[in-house]
Amino acid sequence: MQAFRDMLRGWVGKALLVLLTVPFALVGIESYFVGGKAAPVATVNDEDISQFELDRSVDQQKQRLLASMGDNADASRIDTEVLRNQVLKSLIDRALLTSHAHEKGFLIDDESIIRLIHETPAFQENGAFSQARYEQVLRNSGEDPVNFPAKAKKEIAVSQMTGGIIQTAFVTPKQVDALSVLDSQKRDIHIAVVPAASYLAKVQVSDEEVATHYKANTAKYTTEEKVAVDYLVLGAELFTDKVLLTDADVEARYAERLKNLTENEQRRAAHILIKITDKVKDADALATIKDIEKRVQAGEDFGALAKQYSQDEGSAINNGDLGFVGKGAFVPEFEKTMYALQPNQVSAPVKTQFGYHIIKLLEVQKAAAPNMADIRSELEAEVRAIKSEELYAEAIEKMDALAYESSDLSEAAKQYNLTVQISPLFAKNGGTEGLAGNKKIVQAAFSDDVLKDGKNSSALALDNKHSVWIHLNKHEASRVKPLAEVAADIKLTLQLDKAGALAKQTAEAMSKALNEGKNALELAASNGVAWQDFPASTRTSAAPLPEMLKVAFRLPNPKASQWTAAVNPSGKDYAIVAISRIDAGVASYSDEQKKQFSGMLANVKGQQELQDYLSYLRANAKIKQATAKEKAE
Repeated sequence: MQAFRDMLRGWVGKALLVLLTVPFALVGIESYFVGGKAAPVATVNDEDISQFELDRSVDQQKQRLLASMGDNADASRIDTEVLRNQVLKSLIDRALLTSHAHEKGFLIDDESIIRLIHETPAFQENGAFSQARYEQVLRNSGEDPVNFPAKAKKEIAVSQMTGGIIQTAFVTPKQVDALSVLDSQKRDIHIAVVPAASYLAKVQVSDEEVATHYKANTAKYTTEEKVAVDYLVLGAELFTDKVLLTDADVEARYAERLKNLTENEQRRAAHILIKITDKVKDADALATIKDIEKRVQAGEDFGALAKQYSQDEGSAINNGDLGFVGKGAFVPEFEKTMYALQPNQVSAPVKTQFGYHIIKLLEVQKAAAPNMADIRSELEAEVRAIKSEELYAEAIEKMDALAYESSDLSEAAKQYNLTVQISPLFAKNGGTEGLAGNKKIVQAAFSDDVLKDGKNSSALALDNKHSVWIHLNKHEASRVKPLAEVAADIKLTLQLDKAGALAKQTAEAMSKALNEGKNALELAASNGVAWQDFPASTRTSAAPLPEMLKVAFRLPNPKASQWTAAVNPSGKDYAIVAISRIDAGVASYSDEQKKQFSGMLANVKGQQELQDYLSYLRANAKIKQATAKEKAE
């Protein structure tokens, strides 16, 4: 049993946490239910992927990307169409893996998944499973608490299969030594930059070219629609000092704490399971479990009988021991019987969906009840927080009513002595700071009620402790900038494009000449450029730039007294990247480094083998994706 738990806490257990990684917003759900069931966006071996599932997954991934940007998060940098295609591909891959895992018999039993859920820290409070927290975490993540165990079972089955592919990959010592040689290789690198600016005087851009570019790229010169809003912020902290605290409140909170301690008690039980299957009828399973019950009553050791007869493979190896669990860990019939037992008492046979059990309660673990005087300050703080939240909720209702009845925010501001503030202008795609960084506030600002009808918004959550009301202050409609306003910028852009094309021609001619054996210094002098030398550069050298290093380390070994070269763009400029010598390197890894790199390479190889396996599954699967017309419908 311990080995099984170790496995669950390792790579298999991580699969469950994947389902909880990032909260997401469920937007536009109602649109998928109007007029009947929506057509799937893809079908994989007769299994549909719904538009709702795709939208939800895209939103999840978008939030991950924004979170990875940190303080510089900018939703406009995300190409939604590219993201949607990538997410759909991953959903198709997941469907292929799920189907194949089922076919190959990868599974985890219901009792084990329940135990795993109970051991997941995200679902625990004070080290013990909390049903309330379980439901809260899942709902915040957009998951259904009722269906989550079944979904987790599928996810873990896929992880078992993919883990088997990835973790069985290996590399040989010879391959590691080859990596060591390549890693220690050094190259004499030379870089010359042909700047586009040096060709500006040689290019001309006509007014006709500027006008043609302007007409073809109107969207590029169209401003975004923007708004600025008046807004009020109401914070929960405003009500902390308004709470009236009584002894009765503290005593009630203490009683609630004691009740929670009782409900969160941990029970350790052992059981013997006889399954009902296609080959074992209900009556036969019941007869078998009753025979075992008689032997227990006659004094035979429960653990020994569990090890010999129990058909729950996970616990039988450990004398039927299920470990410490709280309420909600097992199916209702099992749990009701277990909680009716006293320590060392054995139950009569009880039937569940798994078969027939007899249960022995081994131990009850209860947390010690704290003295109220010792935790009074903590209880007072909890009561104060709860009551201030109640006052805050009441205040939101009052503010909503005032905002609804008023033509602006001035009356609502007077209610709690708040100040009407004005936001900077922001566009529909929002921003990273202030109100513009809150998706719901941006959506409200551009709603018909606020933008067209001039109404105040209802309460909008800025965070868990602050609410915002907004009113339109300023609106800037989208407009196409006139040609006269952007002509100079367009002309410079076209000049740089033409100059860049000439710079590219020069760089490519120099690279070709170098590869043909021409003298590098003479070529530089005749083209008005200079070489920067980077002798004995490694793959991790600080200079030249990483993209230049990549080009240099892809170049073939030059012949004696010659260079090999390639061209690499650098903005509008073009660089000739060349090498004159390669120091082949030696196998220099220590035993510890070999061990580390062996693991790293094996993981990379395992990931590649998984991708190859997915390619095989795709090639042999029936995959249908909705056409653009079908998506539109």
